[in-house]
Amino acid sequence: MELHERLAAARQAAGYESAADAARALGASYPTYAGHENGSSGFRHKTAVIYARKFGVSLEWLLTGRGPMTKKGDDPDLADLIQWWGEAEPEAKAAVRLILNARKPSISPEPASGSRNQRTSKRK
Repeated sequence: MELHERLAAARQAAGYESAADAARALGASYPTYAGHENGSSGFRHKTAVIYARKFGVSLEWLLTGRGPMTKKGDDPDLADLIQWWGEAEPEAKAAVRLILNARKPSISPEPASGSRNQRTSKRK
């Protein structure tokens, strides 16, 4: 099955009866979407991410035909997040890292043996 055939299968599995219905739901022009689905024009990775999310299929399956069409546990928002991360400005990434690091539990290191913090025995 070719890429455009998988796209048509994904659309149908998602319940869109026609390419025109899918184009409207995606907010895409009909000629553009129809060209992707009939194979007369290719599409970029970021467009495939949008299609996979909208139609509820695995991005890997849509692009390559490998693996199941859908996967249990797929998080459609994850594809958006990965795409955003790849395009995000360094300052935005730094802000996200700060938030994630703040969520990590802080672990205090245990004092090493022989440390000054341990009680020493009294000398006679």
